Amino acid sequence: MGGQASSRRDPYRRHGSGFTLVELVISIVLIGILAAVGSSMIADSFTTTSIINAETTSTAQARYALERLAREIREIKYDSSGANYCITTKTATNLVFYKTSGTYNSTCATNAVTVTINDSNPNLTLQYSSPAATSTLSSQASSFTLAYLQSDGVTPATSNSNIRFVVITLTVTDATSGQSVAQRTRVALRNT
Repeated sequence: MGGQASSRRDPYRRHGSGFTLVELVISIVLIGILAAVGSSMIADSFTTTSIINAETTSTAQARYALERLAREIREIKYDSSGANYCITTKTATNLVFYKTSGTYNSTCATNAVTVTINDSNPNLTLQYSSPAATSTLSSQASSFTLAYLQSDGVTPATSNSNIRFVVITLTVTDATSGQSVAQRTRVALRNT
């Protein structure tokens, strides 16, 4: 009998199993804080993944465009009789030239294909006369410039006879993320 009376008087002893209201409220608050922090971390990781994917895509597009342009520009036909490159138009955003098709002939327009590189922001295109074809190298070109240099690699070339290098600068910007990637390359022209 004495055992039952002492257990009733002990205020720290519980009679049933369960949680008090205070314990329940603290648990809910802690779970809420953990959920907020966790969802914030997950949202940030999705944003980071999206930005990295956009930058990777922009970098790949810029690299492809530069490699393709460099390959074409290396093929500019050289007129050995006039000691001149067969370039018809050269501006900061447009280059039109001849490259050899079939048997080599030193005359510019003979056995040649006309190649046009044109920037009409945001599209950077490459066009051939024969067979007639146009391909878009980049649909996200926010900046594109061509610079023509002499053999020292610094002095701007004023005529087709003293061009030895073409410097291509391209910036590609992803429309959804706003990420920009700038690429630059210098192409040495061949003279044979």
